Amino acid sequence: MFNYQSTLFYALVVCIFGWIQPGLGQDISGIVTTLDQNQLIQPIDSSSLKFAPGNGNADISIDETTVYQQIEGFGGSITDSAALAMYNLKNANSTMYDQFLQAAFTPQGAALNYLRVPIGSSDFSSDVYTFDDKRGDTSFTSFNISKAPSYLFSVLADIKKVNPNAKIHILPWSPPAWMKTTDTLNGGSLKSEMVSIYHTYLLKAVQGFNNMSLPVHAISIQNEPENSNPTYPSCNIPADQQATIAKSLRAELNNNNLSSVKIIGYEHNWDGAGSYAVPMVSDSDNDSSDNNDNDSAQTFAGVSFHCYAGVPDDTTQFSSKFPAVPMYQTECAGTPGSDWGTDVQWYVQNLWTTPNTVSGLMWIFASEDNGKAPYPGSDSCGNGCRGMTTVTTSSITLNQEYYSMAHYARAFTSDDGSTIGQRIAATGGSGLNVAAYAVGNKYSLVVLNPDSEVEQTISFQGNQVSYKFPTGLTTLWWTGSTSTTTSSKRRLHRKRRPFTI
Repeated sequence: MFNYQSTLFYALVVCIFGWIQPGLGQDISGIVTTLDQNQLIQPIDSSSLKFAPGNGNADISIDETTVYQQIEGFGGSITDSAALAMYNLKNANSTMYDQFLQAAFTPQGAALNYLRVPIGSSDFSSDVYTFDDKRGDTSFTSFNISKAPSYLFSVLADIKKVNPNAKIHILPWSPPAWMKTTDTLNGGSLKSEMVSIYHTYLLKAVQGFNNMSLPVHAISIQNEPENSNPTYPSCNIPADQQATIAKSLRAELNNNNLSSVKIIGYEHNWDGAGSYAVPMVSDSDNDSSDNNDNDSAQTFAGVSFHCYAGVPDDTTQFSSKFPAVPMYQTECAGTPGSDWGTDVQWYVQNLWTTPNTVSGLMWIFASEDNGKAPYPGSDSCGNGCRGMTTVTTSSITLNQEYYSMAHYARAFTSDDGSTIGQRIAATGGSGLNVAAYAVGNKYSLVVLNPDSEVEQTISFQGNQVSYKFPTGLTTLWWTGSTSTTTSSKRRLHRKRRPFTI
């Protein structure tokens, strides 16, 4: 961790100079973060770094004609507690707050663009509420999005001002208590008689956010649908019920001019890919073929995973059955006191570069402490879930989650932040983790080197360059021809061909 406090402005300046794009050709720029933290997204010395014609043996080969998944973005959850920490900083030091948003959400900063937002209380809310707590209100006439704290919407609006392309993905931790078997937000299940109407509550949530000029990009039916914890908002919803609710919601979204809103299913751990996510999508009306590009015709536009049980390879049980359905990584929590460099390596190997995954999100975006759950009586997170950033009224600490994400988000984001790119083939790099991306005529290579400095020759479009990769993360970017990538983009985007690292 590196505490910026009053030097946050310096971090932003470094980000800006590290992001300067070369002119047309294949000059190279980039950033580096070393595992010893001596360099944190520092611009590389690119004065003599340039591709030149060459066809000899290369250590790392990039093939822009082989396109894998379309990336959705990286980011974290703006919980009530995260929004409050950020809002308190805004009131105490608006200049530092503005610099913080620039450093996090602009392409000149970390280029984060994906915001996961609980609707109603989560374990990181201090109040107990949903958007309709009137008992028996099956028509949802008392639905009121303003039950959420006003600072949540204020912070989201501030982020959207800084990054108008930021995506908002909403989801409940629990339905209203009166819809559940426990008559409380904590634990329990959705009553069977509520399955046929619950989609209306979710539709109204989408409409509510949209009416506040916070357009919803995606919605999920339930956070962790196999988790029924009696100490904080949670709810067990079986796979067949989630499919039923999602089908009804998809129809209502389409009927209300909201066909662009994606429904992302599952939202739980890797180990449920085969036992839950597969039967859930099987029970929906998703087209299992690889050639349907119309997400509004699909019940589920994707499924999402958390990192708390199982291993990433478990997701192949899903992708082998539904290769055309994107897989999202939407939650993982850092542990206070863990080793910085070890964390960065684990995140890269298990989250940011997992095959066929279109997003990378951590749990809490901002925390004013070590991430203790503020919900009354909650046993969530044990000794704490470290936020991507630690934010108080006088200081900002950008944690290892932030730095590791920045290397990838900056790689697949266009200069103006309007376009998110695709992952393309990168092979070789013995002992290294390599990933490549294309967005327009910008190409990027991200390399994790866990060992001592190593020189590697990189080949791309008939040209080569050698670079000494330090111990840590390095992102390089340059411009090149787009003709071959563009011609194969549509077909390969839907196919999402598997690959190995």
